[in-house]
Amino acid sequence: MKKQILIIDDDPIYRMIVSRTIARIDASLAIEQCEDGQVGLSMLEHYTSSNTKIIILLDINMPVIDGWVFLDRITAINFYNLPQVLIYLVSSSTDESDLLKAKQYGFLGGFLHKPLHKEDLYSILANA
Repeated sequence: MKKQILIIDDDPIYRMIVSRTIARIDASLAIEQCEDGQVGLSMLEHYTSSNTKIIILLDINMPVIDGWVFLDRITAINFYNLPQVLIYLVSSSTDESDLLKAKQYGFLGGFLHKPLHKEDLYSILANA
């Protein structure tokens, strides 16, 4: 099964660093960068009917549509139920309320803190 990585984050430097790190781990992976949750939702529409494993690295705090609204929208349409979708929240937040809120989304693959390390990405890709 082909793997598609969606990096949904408003920080272009962070997206570039994570993209390059992933490409060094596995150059065969397709990587898309989305500057906010709205762009991320639009990108997901392209993969709903394909035989592609979708790994989403989702920031919480973004303009337009933040990570929480993104999660609420995919929950409303049961998109998270697709077996090929794996979502990780990635945030610089250490706020306990964010960790507790993330636990309400039982389908999340995890809550990771920025900056992501190579080991984090190896783990994510190994679990996909």
